[in-house]
Amino acid sequence: MQLYHTPHSHFSRKVRILLEGLGIAVELVNAGDTARQEPSRFGHSPLLRVPVLRDGEDWVFDSDVISAHLVRTRDPADRFGVLRHDLPGLNARSVMNGVMAAEVELILAARTGLDTRGQPRFDKARQVIAAGLAWLEGQEALFAGEPDYLSFHLVCLWEHLHRYGHFPPLALPQLARHAARVGELPIVAATRAA
Repeated sequence: MQLYHTPHSHFSRKVRILLEGLGIAVELVNAGDTARQEPSRFGHSPLLRVPVLRDGEDWVFDSDVISAHLVRTRDPADRFGVLRHDLPGLNARSVMNGVMAAEVELILAARTGLDTRGQPRFDKARQVIAAGLAWLEGQEALFAGEPDYLSFHLVCLWEHLHRYGHFPPLALPQLARHAARVGELPIVAATRAA
């Protein structure tokens, strides 16, 4: 099994935390600069992004699809709630994916030399980050239980926004508390990039 990733990708990291939690060994293949366009960097995914999982002859694209595949094939009990069906949890996952995608837009634009300041498209991305985090703060009870895939998602988003300087000037005490608690787990620490 191979996971095409980058060490700092929050989308890749939530899959890596799940793999750690399930005790599944995987070969990590660093895709390098994700602004590049060579399909081979991305396991020949037509989306040209990470993560991509190669599981035998199967290629699986997208972090949530990869996680669902791993649970369906190796963890039928779904210990970390990857296959949840509740609307609040699914909405929270969607909001976190949207916030993460907005941040990726800002990062990749900067890497290709674009000035993102004062550009409506990138101003909207910053607004999505702030509004998404504020909405998640109001849904903090979703993260209060035992650590699960949703809380793995939160800690990846949280740490990535801080790492790249895209964290908005908001007070989010409940999310901060949950991210810190989950961030202390050994399976989370093991996936933290240097």
